[in-house]
Amino acid sequence: MAIIIPKNELEIIKKHAADIFPYEACGGLLGKIEGENKFILKAYPAENRYGKITWDSFEIEPKDILEMDKFCMKENLDILGFYHTHPNHPAIPSNFDINASWPFYSYVILSVKGNAPESVADIKSYLMPDRNSAPVYEEIVIKED
Repeated sequence: MAIIIPKNELEIIKKHAADIFPYEACGGLLGKIEGENKFILKAYPAENRYGKITWDSFEIEPKDILEMDKFCMKENLDILGFYHTHPNHPAIPSNFDINASWPFYSYVILSVKGNAPESVADIKSYLMPDRNSAPVYEEIVIKED
């Protein structure tokens, strides 16, 4: 299974990451499942409830989850996953990420080294089956527009 992200949606995520640096940016990944693949059609930047309280945690504001859900119902899409950044850290799930995750969803993590979109050093996606299992790497395919 792969997660396919259009380049223009990835650019939205990268800009959000740069704007929020050195804090964690987060948002939703909305789209459709076709066969074995998840096709992201909309990146939905969200507000991190932790804001500038901490640089190493994120929780999407409930109002943003509600707005994503409304958008999905209107556009006949599904919430397929979430993205967040790891400022100055690798794009691998932290214990916090694993403990806060839900099964089924893709978790795209961006390692960010600065406050410019080109400062994204690495992007990886994971499925987290449960809190007792190791995260499962998920291939990311960047689709040209």
